[in-house]
Amino acid sequence: MKIFSDTFNRLRALHRARHEPENLRPLADVYWRSMLAFMLLSIVGVIAFGLWQFVVVVENLSAAQSGNSSASPVTFNRTKLEGVLRAYDARQAQYDASASGAATVADPSR
Repeated sequence: MKIFSDTFNRLRALHRARHEPENLRPLADVYWRSMLAFMLLSIVGVIAFGLWQFVVVVENLSAAQSGNSSASPVTFNRTKLEGVLRAYDARQAQYDASASGAATVADPSR
C-alpha cells in the first residue's frame, strides 16, 4: 500500500507545481497512459460483446437446423408485420399531405 500512497503523493506534488515545465511531462504521461488503457479496455469489451453475440446467433441457427421446433422461438409474427406496414403507410400519407400543402414564401427582394 505504500507504493500507491507514494505514487499518489508524487502525482499530487506534480499537480501542485504543474506550471513548471519539468512537472508537466509526467502528468501528460499519466494522462496519455490512462487514455490508452481506457481505449484498450473499450476495444476488448467491444470484441468480447461481438463474439458473445456471434455465439448466440450460431446457437440459434444450429437449434433451428436440428429440427427441434419446440425449442426455437417464433421469429415471424404476421400481425406485427401488418401493424408496422400500416404505420408506415400512414406516415407516408402524412408526409405526402404535408408536402403537397407546403406554404409558398414570397421573395423578399421584390
